[in-house]
Amino acid sequence: MRMLVLGAAGRTGSLVVSKALGHGHDVTAFLHKKPLQMAHERLRIVPGDVRDAASVAAVMPGHDAVAFVLPATSGGAGVHEVGIANVIYAMAQNRIQRLAAVSAAGTFDRSSTRLSLGYRLLVATALRSTYDDLEAMERRIMASDLEWTIVRPSGLSDEPASGHYRYSFDGTPLAGAKRVSRADVASLVVKALETDTYLRRTIGIAG
Repeated sequence: MRMLVLGAAGRTGSLVVSKALGHGHDVTAFLHKKPLQMAHERLRIVPGDVRDAASVAAVMPGHDAVAFVLPATSGGAGVHEVGIANVIYAMAQNRIQRLAAVSAAGTFDRSSTRLSLGYRLLVATALRSTYDDLEAMERRIMASDLEWTIVRPSGLSDEPASGHYRYSFDGTPLAGAKRVSRADVASLVVKALETDTYLRRTIGIAG
């Protein structure tokens, strides 16, 4: 499979790149400012900005699947919505169907009591614009004709992959959710692009 990873230099995105290469895929890493400290014979690195429709359109041809893995606070207000709009259009132009995108637990359910009180307060204040952006991104994905999967982690850690994460198929926050490792999230993103198991589902994932 020829996979395009947007947000490839982020802490989760770089693990998606590594996991995809480990599964034998050819990967294009689309980077904005931060470099990707990685080299591989099946890895191509392309600079660009998801907010720039022309650069997204230029990198899209020749791929079979797309991972949209921008950090939640990446690039300022509206970057996820603008970026995914450019991606969806470019995918349609190139007849590419498979998309996996990372969002966050509590999207469309910000007051869920399964989220800790402290986190709900953050979502209502400091993270309010971030969640507005993530929800706008998800709406665009769900309204598309793509074969999409949205992954909503309960919080991220830099622990090694455990392979023992919990998940829900309806995207709701999980009871007693703990942070999940970025490596486990990366594994789920790659699996979503490789199989039909999570097709057109929002997946809540937690440790």
